[in-house]
Amino acid sequence: MQHRLSRHLATVAFVAGFAALLAGCGGGSVSPVVPKSQTSPAQSVRPVIHPMIKISRASIPSVMAKLLKAGAYASPIKGHKPVRLHVNTVSAGMDLTYNGGPYLTGASVYNILVNCNDESCWGGLIGQFESDFFSSNMINILSQYIGTTAQGAFSDGGDYPVQYNTSQTLGDQDIDNIVYQVITQNNLPTGYNAIYNVFLGQGVQECSQAAGGCYLQQYCAYHGSNDYSDIGHVLYTVEPYQDVQGCQVSNLPSPNGSLVDSTSSTLSHETSETITDPDVAVNNIAWYNQQGGEIGDLCAPAVGVPTGNVTLGADTYEIQMEYDNNIHDCSFSP
Repeated sequence: MQHRLSRHLATVAFVAGFAALLAGCGGGSVSPVVPKSQTSPAQSVRPVIHPMIKISRASIPSVMAKLLKAGAYASPIKGHKPVRLHVNTVSAGMDLTYNGGPYLTGASVYNILVNCNDESCWGGLIGQFESDFFSSNMINILSQYIGTTAQGAFSDGGDYPVQYNTSQTLGDQDIDNIVYQVITQNNLPTGYNAIYNVFLGQGVQECSQAAGGCYLQQYCAYHGSNDYSDIGHVLYTVEPYQDVQGCQVSNLPSPNGSLVDSTSSTLSHETSETITDPDVAVNNIAWYNQQGGEIGDLCAPAVGVPTGNVTLGADTYEIQMEYDNNIHDCSFSP
């Protein structure tokens, strides 16, 4: 199924200094919420949920001592634009151009659930959506960028609940610490065949110097990559609570409730960008448009493209589209 929408993309601008942004951020804690209008998808996926592990902020110094390189690229909140990066290639209109950086041809995707024993804090369907998305025709939009069939090349690697102190604003060092501890304590893979999604609950504030701001002030979510001296290259996304003004889906009521579909829409955005442009923030850019950003940015509600309903497998979600160079527009299918 293919949808085309016209959209208005303005010149992007860099967000001012992190210090001023951090001053405006506050703390918070997790409060599980289940959408009132949620319906059960036709298919049932029960994600593998591993035992919760406790991670202390006291381990931050030792983790940061191993961090060699880090960067992140944000999905802006509605009304903001992506940071504009310098690239040598010139895009044709809004089409993505290849800049020589790496991309993923297959990976396992691991979900890190902060202060929640299961996916209920985000509506309970994260693994279900990933299974539907990875097996759908929609993900084949990415095939043109990664040089192989994307459908079936990516899979849900399970859920990893963690206990972490979120009573104050989280920063890059907290995310780096959480991801590192989950990988090392569970002997999980790194490199370009693994993606780690860090889900933060309702009320948790996070500010990222690497991503250029704070949740709900500059961005809804972001993806990044880190190099550690012992475990190597790590790809991750940060997925704060999305059922909020500026990040939630456009049309309500949505098929699964606003919480599930808003979470799914942003997750598809960040996952697609991690696959097609994993190292964008460390100046190793792959697929990018110098006017409008990455594959998800070009079709995001932040730039005026509304979300819409799409059937993935037997289930229907309201999510954003992804950019398709073959039709020079946003689409739900190649």
